[in-house]
Amino acid sequence: MVLPDPRRSRAVLVGVDDYEHLTPLPGVALGVDRLADLLRDPTVWGLPRDNVTVLRGEVSAGRILKEVRNAGEAATETLLVYFGGHGLRECRSKELYLALADADKDHLTIGTLRYAALRDMVRHEEFPARRRMMFLDCCYSGLATSMGGGSAAVLERYDLANLLVEQGAGEGDPGEGDDTDFGGYVMTSASGTEKSYTPAGSYPLFTGALIEALQKGIPGAGPTLSVHGVWRHVLKQRIGSTPQYKALNTQAEEPWVRNRAVDARPAVPPRRVLPAEPDPAPSPDARSDELKFTTVKGGGYRIGAVKGQMEGVIAKVEDPRLGWQAVSPHFRTVPGRWFWGWDRAEVDAHIEERRAEPTEFVDALRLLLARQGVTVLPDGGPLIGQLPSRYAKKGAVTFTKTDLCLKSSAARMSIPYSELQSVALTTSQRSYASGVPGPEGQWPDNNVAFITHVIHGHRSLEFREDSPTPVRRALRAFLPAMADLRGRHPEWFRMDP
Repeated sequence: MVLPDPRRSRAVLVGVDDYEHLTPLPGVALGVDRLADLLRDPTVWGLPRDNVTVLRGEVSAGRILKEVRNAGEAATETLLVYFGGHGLRECRSKELYLALADADKDHLTIGTLRYAALRDMVRHEEFPARRRMMFLDCCYSGLATSMGGGSAAVLERYDLANLLVEQGAGEGDPGEGDDTDFGGYVMTSASGTEKSYTPAGSYPLFTGALIEALQKGIPGAGPTLSVHGVWRHVLKQRIGSTPQYKALNTQAEEPWVRNRAVDARPAVPPRRVLPAEPDPAPSPDARSDELKFTTVKGGGYRIGAVKGQMEGVIAKVEDPRLGWQAVSPHFRTVPGRWFWGWDRAEVDAHIEERRAEPTEFVDALRLLLARQGVTVLPDGGPLIGQLPSRYAKKGAVTFTKTDLCLKSSAARMSIPYSELQSVALTTSQRSYASGVPGPEGQWPDNNVAFITHVIHGHRSLEFREDSPTPVRRALRAFLPAMADLRGRHPEWFRMDP
């Protein structure tokens, strides 16, 4: 798997180091500046300089929310938000407040930013980013995971408690009807009952452990690091508190940044022999003379499949007209967790390095759709009704070579790709009762309908579905991807391609 595209990602880093009524934290300013440098470093992630916003000193709550809003509207891949400073808690409601320069610990509504307000901004449903990350380094930051105190090992299992996707749900109440399309992460420096620590003249301990993971890498962790992997590493450091982690709609080891320690790793990982069953790990001599990737246990590509099919995959990615036929995963994976294969991220990166940039709009459209899991018809074909020749179809959405075509139960709409910038998309959900009412007039079932409105000029189409697919998710992924393509190749959209 490849890293999130840094050109389509944004980061907002907030470090409040000087306080009027609270203890100053000079190490916070050092930490936020170093984090910004590392996120911009091509050997870590490579965010463009303008894609990283750093806020320090006497920044206001309104300024923070505006910068997060701006970053959220611009990011189509990943939105990252970091806060370092003092954290205050309201004991009765167990609500977290992020302390700003003029915070008053006796009056929490003065000089603070409610975490709930920041969370709601990050999780805004109209933001196109497919991944949202939050890192909090402050006292009581674990309140952001809605679990209060407790061990991190226990918290990790309650994925639905992630407050990136809840609105006020507490423990045992994971929220009803949540249908977020993005993947979310929250990592905090402490539990909801613990303080965080900042030594004099140094980074805050949690931020320092995070910086160390990015700066030095994690030996033996593979060529890339995930948020979950970084959290596991930070959890082992002695920082005086228990870092917390939450995730939703994500794979546990989805790559985030490059691992700088990859060169210090042995060519073949140490073999762990289990007495209960034999270890089928291949010897180093079993590697191909031409293809050399790290051998991993569980989830890797079948080595034989990579050797036998790599030439064909490379031939496709090097041809702009055929590149859409070769989209990860490229090969079959090994079954179970005890069998060895080649590291998928390394193999995928090897293939992506050779992918040719499409030179024609049709080829770019094929690749864009294939990456979203939409089945593309190589030669097109007729479609019954008034819609143009079919190019690819996903439920009520049809993609042709020139238009985005929609068909609801009541009407149809055809939108040229050159006019997609004027399309508005709104989504909502409604609860409704179904079934046969009981003797006391109660309805036995309570269901949720997903409502999607597509507005183009004076026309509007409404889709009512019992699940957020296919119209809602198809369009919320397709429209930002096409906007990104338009930004890179505006010449393709000056007229109908």
